[in-house]
Amino acid sequence: MNQQLKLLYLIAQYPAINHGYLLAEVYHLRQRGFEVETVSVSLPDRPKNALSEAERAEAGRTYYIKSLSTMQVLAVHAAELVRSPLRYLRGLFFAIGLPGADVKNILYYVAYFAEAVILGRRMRELGIHHVHASFSASVALIAARIFPISWSFGVYGFGELYDPSSSQLTERIKSAQFVRSNSKFGRGQLMLACGRSEWHKLLYCPLGIDPTEFTPPYRNRLPQSSSIRLLCVGRLSEEKGQAMLLESLAVLSRRGIKVELHLVGDGPDRKWLQEYSEQLRVSSQVVFEGWLEQSALMDVYANTDIFVLSSLAEGIPMVLLEAMALEKPCVAPYIAGIPELIEQGVNGLMFPVGDVNELSESLCRLAESSELRASIGKKARQTVVSYYDMACNTARFAAMLEEQLTPNLD
Repeated sequence: MNQQLKLLYLIAQYPAINHGYLLAEVYHLRQRGFEVETVSVSLPDRPKNALSEAERAEAGRTYYIKSLSTMQVLAVHAAELVRSPLRYLRGLFFAIGLPGADVKNILYYVAYFAEAVILGRRMRELGIHHVHASFSASVALIAARIFPISWSFGVYGFGELYDPSSSQLTERIKSAQFVRSNSKFGRGQLMLACGRSEWHKLLYCPLGIDPTEFTPPYRNRLPQSSSIRLLCVGRLSEEKGQAMLLESLAVLSRRGIKVELHLVGDGPDRKWLQEYSEQLRVSSQVVFEGWLEQSALMDVYANTDIFVLSSLAEGIPMVLLEAMALEKPCVAPYIAGIPELIEQGVNGLMFPVGDVNELSESLCRLAESSELRASIGKKARQTVVSYYDMACNTARFAAMLEEQLTPNLD
């Protein structure tokens, strides 16, 4: 770059245990000469002493909107109202109008407006004119109506694409300078949410991981009589489909295949899933791990034979990249961006979404053949190293940012 580019990353919660890729991306952008400031709506998802060293350092330089007291928030709003009453009121009425007549959502958007004003004020203080939003696009959308800034946002999967009307996706695309999708499937869904005149804004750029941090762990194999260990990582919620995974576990058990399932994550379905595992008589084979720190998760990965996702909706899950980089044979549904990552029977196995029988067959194939597991695992890592290296893909995104933002320096 001939001139250092400045931008602000707005993130709903940062650092967060399930969004480590954002921390890595910010780091790599800075390494490439970008001046990146971070603003998080919410405080980190864990206490300071539970954060990694890198997370603590990042938290220390991040501005937290919800750390402001009520009096501080009121003072910022009063100052902005006096400074530019027309812009302030335009933003307020725009925010209130976004959700239509839904009273509950109107209250949410009033809160987004309050956060947007604080965001815009912070950007002016830093002398930054572009914000890139992750899981916080509504705040950036409203801020761009109040302040002379440009903005963009990332789309990572199910959450942003599931209900385009309630998430104001069309309005967001229309307002944004560009939209980054981490999968080709996601870009296609974005195309359906806007007019053809907006398609040039929709940029595909995959995420990634650092393969050197996910080197295959070598350990003593479990005795032949031991169970095959399955691992699923993700929020315990309906769209993740863990109920089907429990049903598949019961199928394997009836076939005499010894398996145990480790579920890493938490969420609204945890109690229901525990009760369902009892109904299926597989509760003794299921371990609910809860959320784990990365080091603890790596220990679980090390003792995993097969990584499995049973989701009904996904983007390109980062945990799938991690497992593949660790040479774990993976089973995942044939949906969304996953076929961009997995070649059936070569570097992983896929099954039709929602099909318990096919899921069970895939797990059986891998459970019964250590040679197949090893072959698929090695090719899985090769795929991640070749196409999903975080440093390489951040360089690609950096080039996109430079192309998009350089005119804004004038």
